[in-house]
Amino acid sequence: MIIDGRKIADGILGELKNELVKLKKLPYLAAVLVGDDAGSRRFLELKKKAAESIGIECRIYEFPENISNGELRKKLNQIVKATTCGGMIIELPLPAHLNTQAILNAVPEEKDPDVLSQKAQGTFFAGRSKILPPSVEAVRVILTQSGNEPRGKNCAVFGYGLLVGKPVSHWLTGQGAAVTVINEFTENPAELSKKADIIISGVGKPGLIKPDMIKDGAIVIDFGYSRARTQNETLGSPEHSAKQNVLGDVDFEEVSKKASLITPVPGGTGPIVVAAVLKNFVKLVK
Repeated sequence: MIIDGRKIADGILGELKNELVKLKKLPYLAAVLVGDDAGSRRFLELKKKAAESIGIECRIYEFPENISNGELRKKLNQIVKATTCGGMIIELPLPAHLNTQAILNAVPEEKDPDVLSQKAQGTFFAGRSKILPPSVEAVRVILTQSGNEPRGKNCAVFGYGLLVGKPVSHWLTGQGAAVTVINEFTENPAELSKKADIIISGVGKPGLIKPDMIKDGAIVIDFGYSRARTQNETLGSPEHSAKQNVLGDVDFEEVSKKASLITPVPGGTGPIVVAAVLKNFVKLVK
């Protein structure tokens, strides 16, 4: 089964749109872009488009790449503390000179639909959060809608990052799964992943997971997102960004022949994550 992430996302957005009809005017969602990375800009524009399609105003705030930690936190505090702002998302990654967690902590827990501030993360890891991190919600929805239960399953999670690996592995453990986290220091990762009923990856390394690393019938959920140039592309040409292919962590063509369920890239987890952010925003506002 190939998961149609856009169809699932449309279902979530449709439910939200019906829910919002019953509410009075919502506060707006603030979206922050630091620097001018084309990929980050595209992600935010997709989130803005999805938000506005269901009646949520989304304002994008852009800041120069060389902004300091102090200045950026000051600006974010001014935006997020306004009563007309109902939530804030900060597009990652941030420029290397910035303290990512310190910047994310500028978002109050009650206005953090990404669940990335330390307070919001702490509430989630303590099992008290009213919302799930977007990647976790995406996994939950995919497993639920496909009739799969994580309890009692062996799961391999590639990567232990802030956005995917860390929250997803924690949630799976809480659901009764036996979870193995695989990182760059793991010896013989294929020996571990071949035992897994469910494989989840959010590393950002194209082709990381090969068919010989999974068992027949495994569930494979790919959060990886990388860009590769086409063979005919000339580096630095005006068509540079337009001709880039989007790649996941999984060798989709070959792995899909063995997996019982798999998410493509693009069109798999991405749209569901966007919908989950907006679902969280609405819950927090309500």
